[in-house]
Amino acid sequence: VQLRKKAAEIRQREADRYPDASRQLAEYCHVLVDRFGPGVYAAYLPIRSEISPMPLIVALYDAGHITAMPVTPAEGHPLSFRRWAVGDALEDGPYGTLQPPARGKPILPDVILAPLLAFDSAGWRLGYGGGFYDRTIADFSVRGHKNSVIGLAYDGQKLDKIPVGPHDMPMDAVLCPSGLYNPQR
Repeated sequence: VQLRKKAAEIRQREADRYPDASRQLAEYCHVLVDRFGPGVYAAYLPIRSEISPMPLIVALYDAGHITAMPVTPAEGHPLSFRRWAVGDALEDGPYGTLQPPARGKPILPDVILAPLLAFDSAGWRLGYGGGFYDRTIADFSVRGHKNSVIGLAYDGQKLDKIPVGPHDMPMDAVLCPSGLYNPQR
């Protein structure tokens, strides 16, 4: 709880200091596609001080990739994703979020661009503690669906070490305004 509080404070400071950071992420669209391939790119609609993936989603969509957003399930279940592009309809979701209409057809992302409170050099992610992304990644694995997970963060969100639990899933990379961090495991 204390680490999450500290990480949220750091992220808020980074958001205040670097208001153009989300536009910088969009400059790495080709880097992501070169590394992780074409396909379905799912992101998130930012809340609090999360770095916004919206300029990156626009760049991916404009480059011909399918984009999607999560629909938050009941607690204890994995996320589902619906095809979505900037300008498409949204509805209220839980936890003060917005999400694509639940009536849309689910889609399996090839790449998940995930929000986070903090990350470390080994590719571990500190989230809000609900486990939605870890459950989703594990669910995809059980279903035989291979995908990549890239955290989106401000450079200052990198910590020395993230505590890891038995159900935590590492990320494949972290995209920051300064570039793509590859995990050192």
